[in-house]
Amino acid sequence: MFTFDFLDARHGDCFLVRWGTPDERVMLVDGGPGGVYRATLQGRLRQLGGPDGDESPHLDAVCLSHVDDDHADGLVRLFRDMRQAQQDGEALPYAVDTLWFNSVEELVDQRAPGLSASVRPLLESAAADAAVGASYHQGRDIRNAAAALHLDGNAPFGGPLTEGAEATLGNLDVTVVAPDEAALAELEECWRKAKQRGDPEVITAAYADDSVQNLSSIVLLLRHEGRTALLTGDARGDHVLAGLRELDLLADAEPPHVDLLKLPHHGSDRNVEAGFFEQVRADHYVISADGVRHHHPNEDTLRWLVESRAPDEEYVVHLTNHIPFAEETLTGLRQGRAFDVDVREPAEQALVITIGDRP
Repeated sequence: MFTFDFLDARHGDCFLVRWGTPDERVMLVDGGPGGVYRATLQGRLRQLGGPDGDESPHLDAVCLSHVDDDHADGLVRLFRDMRQAQQDGEALPYAVDTLWFNSVEELVDQRAPGLSASVRPLLESAAADAAVGASYHQGRDIRNAAAALHLDGNAPFGGPLTEGAEATLGNLDVTVVAPDEAALAELEECWRKAKQRGDPEVITAAYADDSVQNLSSIVLLLRHEGRTALLTGDARGDHVLAGLRELDLLADAEPPHVDLLKLPHHGSDRNVEAGFFEQVRADHYVISADGVRHHHPNEDTLRWLVESRAPDEEYVVHLTNHIPFAEETLTGLRQGRAFDVDVREPAEQALVITIGDRP
């Protein structure tokens, strides 16, 4: 069994990966923006605590793809609940084996030791800006909670999750595709500019256009019993492709085929180009978005996806919410084509995809 529960994370990401029988293993990836934890995630996790909910839900891993509010807020609140129980001497509400999380500062220091410390005063000054504040404080809160709960260290990776790192959870094989070397070099350059200029506006400008968070986004390739999933966070498509190529997973003659692909950055046309979908094929394409706060997914992204596939090819485009402009676009694109569209119904807590036979 290889199942994905994509929760209603509104404009963000929040989903469970479940695998293995008879003892099911579970990984939580991202926690969605404000409100998602109490409205959706908390209840979904309680369902893991046995039929009567009398056991603490067990998570083999929690992965934060990157520190950005629409991915991190729910995890801040989850770990806040765990810390409160710890301080009160009560049983923890969740049993978490490991946390996978890259702080931007750790990634910068991996290439340039000590650089982040010299820029920290500028970061703290920039954190007063709304564009920086949420991400900076959320990253700090998660880092501090991880240390208090003895979840720091990115076990079993033993350090930051960057291109080429590998680990195994049960019989789930995990390969880190990104951040790649080019993304890390761009992060380092941003920090060096800030240090040279002594100007917090360099950091503010970077956070304002999402470049810092997206460059640090963790991309995971999961393999389980011959099935595969590519989870892209908010990474740029070119960095995803570069990571796949560096790992010898991207062949010029035959595009790699995965069972499930979560589209980068909620289907934004700023993160991918038409060539991305021509170089990576999937049976299930998942778009986590609601089309309200941001115009995601972009119609061009949907068109590039569909036009990258032959008319008679069968696959499914999944939407975590009803998005009128996206559904209208897909309806038009379906003329003369064999793909299907699957949309989570409002009454359903999650869009559940079990990877089995190909569509």
